[in-house]
Amino acid sequence: SATSFAGNFTGVASGITGTPNIVVGIMTGTLNGDGSSLTGIAATNWIANNVTANSSTTTVNLSLGNVVKFTQSADTTVSFANTGTSNIVSFIRDGANYTITWPSSIKWNGGSAPTLNTVSGESDVITLLTRDEGVTWYGWETVNKEYAVKKGLWAWGRNSHGELAQNNLTLYSSPVQIGSDEAWSSVGFTMDDGCQAAVKNGQLFTWGYNNKGSAGHSNIQQDHRLSSPTQVPGTNWSGWITSCKSKTITTKTDGTLWSWGYNGQGQLGLNQGSGDNTHSQSSPCRVGSDTDWSTESGKCSMASADTFAIKTDGTLWSWGMNDYGAIGQNNRTQYSSPAQIPGTNWLYVQGGNHNVLATKTDGTLWGWGLNGDGQLGLNNVNIHYSSPVQIPGTTWHRPSGQGSAFVVSRTDGTLWSMGYNMPGFVGSNDRIYRSSPTQMPGTTWDKDKVRMEGGSISALKTDGTLWFWGRNFKGEAGTSQAYAQIKAYSSPVQVPGTWTDVGGKGGYATIALK
Repeated sequence: SATSFAGNFTGVASGITGTPNIVVGIMTGTLNGDGSSLTGIAATNWIANNVTANSSTTTVNLSLGNVVKFTQSADTTVSFANTGTSNIVSFIRDGANYTITWPSSIKWNGGSAPTLNTVSGESDVITLLTRDEGVTWYGWETVNKEYAVKKGLWAWGRNSHGELAQNNLTLYSSPVQIGSDEAWSSVGFTMDDGCQAAVKNGQLFTWGYNNKGSAGHSNIQQDHRLSSPTQVPGTNWSGWITSCKSKTITTKTDGTLWSWGYNGQGQLGLNQGSGDNTHSQSSPCRVGSDTDWSTESGKCSMASADTFAIKTDGTLWSWGMNDYGAIGQNNRTQYSSPAQIPGTNWLYVQGGNHNVLATKTDGTLWGWGLNGDGQLGLNNVNIHYSSPVQIPGTTWHRPSGQGSAFVVSRTDGTLWSMGYNMPGFVGSNDRIYRSSPTQMPGTTWDKDKVRMEGGSISALKTDGTLWFWGRNFKGEAGTSQAYAQIKAYSSPVQVPGTWTDVGGKGGYATIALK
């Protein structure tokens, strides 16, 4: 056995014995020259690897670096190439409204992939680790930089219940700002005389029609109205609120689900029996004890008689009246607490009038429930379904609708409509009903900013312009043309200005952010 060493040592020291006095240390000094003849030097390098994801598949070549700066302009499936025996990868992604499908070999901390930020300027940093050349990866999110873009709040249309928050009941046929506050971050989506809602700094404000306590202010009077934004108790509201027919649902940032208002058929999910006002709630009530409800826009929907919500694991849950099988349980039994709909990987959901459309992460579109006007897009009418049925196509993104008709965005920026078309929903200058998806004009629609309700559609394009078509009963088009002048538009017309989001719609009133 060796007893001492002098000079240079190369190789692996695993076989050295009998040397209790070996000292391992770090030496520093001055290097003269360019170092080109040095050998035996090894280190863990952190090298930037710029990757652009602009197609459905993206391969990350790890031989180019393990600090991946990921720029995304399309929904994509990620894979890794040239993975070393042991790799630590920092995956840095700027916020973008596109999805990533990760390799199935990644074992995520907490059991599921992190929710990625969708707003430019926000960012995610994800750490990936492998010790077996990528056969198994371990992944976790190390940084989540998120902020909400804050804008002014505007409204127009009917105002008979104070829906426009102007402290009056005057109709406005062009946009008018609600106060002077520029701190609003999100607006709610309202159907069929629900209350209006918006969020700023994690605080939820509601106004308008407060029938059966749907505004959440501990007042259940039928004709109670609020003509200015009034704060709902609580903090850390997530920002996505839906209100329909005197009931409201939303989430908090901690993943809890809350509902209030009318509960005649168990629509609030509180495991209470039927009854008109007996079980209605005029302040927020937590739905169950789960903390894994998705807080993203479009993940929960309060429909006319049924309620739908998606969890962070991609499961879809429903409850309520269940006429025509809208709960998706292959029956017509009423449910007063959440019941899981078969299937996984659900992406977005939109309930209507005893029916629903929902998309999955694989781009498929599914419908079930009432189909009297062909609104499920299955090329038939008056055939109703009590469990999900697939609608042809694999590039569907997000549905919106009111029950007698639906509009669905696709990943390519197009919009497609199906069902009732009397007010000109389809936007093609006719009023012919469609029982299968029909494309609307345009190819640059913002796939997440489309709202259909009250006989009309409001939709943003990717350039921030806002467009309207359908009924214009109370000036809800925002074009300064009231019902007496133009009752409906059968093709898109532009609302003046540049906008960031649109909501409202319930009861012929529109609210939006700019």
